Amino acid sequence: MDSLIPIIQKLQDVFQMAGLGKAPVDLPQLIVVGSQSAGKSSVLEKIVGRDFLPRGSTIVTRRPLVLQLINTKIHTQPGGDSKEWGEFLHRKGEKIYSFERIKDEINAETDRVVGTNCGISSEPINLKIFSPSVLDLTLVDLPGITKNPVGDQPPDIEVRIRNMAVQYISNPNSIIVAVSPANADMANSESLKLARTIDPDGHRTLGVLTKIDLMDKGTNAWDMLNGKVIQLRHGYVGMVNRSQADINSGKTVKQQIADEAKFFRSHHAYRSIADKLGTGYLTERLNSILVNHINKVLPSMCTKITQQLLEKENKLRELGAPVPSDDKGGVLLQILLKYSKAFADAIDGKLQNLTQNDLCGGSRISDIFHNVFARSLHRIQPFDDLSDHQIRTAILNATATKPSLFVTEDSFQLLVKRQIARLKTPSVQCSELVYDELRRIAAQCENLTPELGRFPDLKLRLSECTRDLIRRKLEPTKEMIANLIHIELSYIKTTHPDFISSAKAMALAKNQASQQNESRQKELLAGLTETLNSITVAGDDKLPDVPPVLRSQDIGDYDKGTSETRIIKTLIQSYFNIVQKIVKDAVPKAVMHFLVQGCRNSIQGELVKSLYKANLFEDLMSEEPHTKKEREELDKMIKVLRKAVKVVKAVQDHSVAG
Repeated sequence: MDSLIPIIQKLQDVFQMAGLGKAPVDLPQLIVVGSQSAGKSSVLEKIVGRDFLPRGSTIVTRRPLVLQLINTKIHTQPGGDSKEWGEFLHRKGEKIYSFERIKDEINAETDRVVGTNCGISSEPINLKIFSPSVLDLTLVDLPGITKNPVGDQPPDIEVRIRNMAVQYISNPNSIIVAVSPANADMANSESLKLARTIDPDGHRTLGVLTKIDLMDKGTNAWDMLNGKVIQLRHGYVGMVNRSQADINSGKTVKQQIADEAKFFRSHHAYRSIADKLGTGYLTERLNSILVNHINKVLPSMCTKITQQLLEKENKLRELGAPVPSDDKGGVLLQILLKYSKAFADAIDGKLQNLTQNDLCGGSRISDIFHNVFARSLHRIQPFDDLSDHQIRTAILNATATKPSLFVTEDSFQLLVKRQIARLKTPSVQCSELVYDELRRIAAQCENLTPELGRFPDLKLRLSECTRDLIRRKLEPTKEMIANLIHIELSYIKTTHPDFISSAKAMALAKNQASQQNESRQKELLAGLTETLNSITVAGDDKLPDVPPVLRSQDIGDYDKGTSETRIIKTLIQSYFNIVQKIVKDAVPKAVMHFLVQGCRNSIQGELVKSLYKANLFEDLMSEEPHTKKEREELDKMIKVLRKAVKVVKAVQDHSVAG
């Protein structure tokens, strides 16, 4: 179990050495938070057993310190180095045996990034301590929470430090180590207040109470240590730190650890729980918590790393490899063929990644034909905008000076052609809707050809060529549709087998006339007679003047006019329905042949003809600068994640072996 922590440390090294601003997965680690004077540095030095952290009267920890402790008794091969030493990530491979030099290097590396006048930065310093006296641990020491800015610190220094701390402790796989001085009111503890903002139930927080020996006489930390003030799942551990006087007198960390144990064993309030207080217990407790926490979060962490690796590899495949200068023509041709095939497959319904929620491609064109166009055509009725009065007028105008015994064919042809012409507008609109749909398919095919995203000039030119092709195919389609209507207008075929005969039309008209209300006929005839008589009252020896405007209802035989109107209407309805069916059938065929199939069958040759030219290769196959950068970043991340997978596999193998 103890070897789990070093493996997670290796994982942390993999991410840090890659220079990633943020690890791709949330790693299990201990985050140490506290106010500037809470004694965090003293706690860490006692865990290590050495004096190695900078000290001062103002803020000293100005960058996060990622501290990895590695027990050399467990992890060093026989005959290896048995001393204690430190290694910095920024000075990889250099062993520093002097802990004073380690302290100086922390100061120097801090000043290098944030200057010498108390500035802060979230960029971490990574330090490994190898020692036979430590337990395997990974801790992150954050800058102490301060209230008032000093030096060149910004006025919002407190907010910045808190935001930095929140960023670290928001990691759901972290354990918060909240350091608070026992000689201050716990209700005002900065570290506990900060921890509770992210971990309100205290499920992943461990409390460390420092300066227990400095509490007022007559008081003790018993209630605090037993969670009677603020409860935490992992409880509290009490500590006794070195005072400044101890440090000035040269008292070592190890001497302080011994004195701390003596203090707890001899104090009447703590002697019964002395084995759960002090540096030794805290170190063992942290080790146990971290190991158990790693076991808990390991499955989800492994899954996330694997998922991210797959996502990055897929993204890199979409970007593709850099195109060699001598193969740009070949790659261009492959892209053109792939796009052309996607366009044809979309029309034919053969795309592999068809959506399950919406119609797309050829199915949308079919919907235009069979639903949108068909419904629009059916809404046009034979007598829209054509009244009985207009029909009767046309009949009378066609007969001219010749009294007619039968309905003239001229009036029928005039009226039926007028109604047939109304079918042209929806028919042309049908081709325009399909035109829009083909452009939509073209845009979808650009998305289905991810290689186009790498070459913006190629994508633009290809899109222009496709739109131009579709636009050029639309004009002959419209012309053909207009010709279909003109063909029907040019010859009214009254011998069509589905056209009603004149005899049947007259029989229907007679049947309708017999069903008409007789009283209504008499009223209309009486009114008409009165009107005619009124015209002749001007005198017996002079004819009346002809009115300037003469309407059909003012002249003629009413019965004959009504009958003729019914006959014409019957003939118009019969022939209009025939033509309507012909147009409904012929227009989709014309659109498919001239527009849809015309584009489908021509697009590959059109693109190759327009774009596959040697003098265009360089421009068309030029990538965006950000694409190259993105490829490099993805390649870097994939290498990191592959290393991480190997580390995770070692963890899994270890768990299985255990």
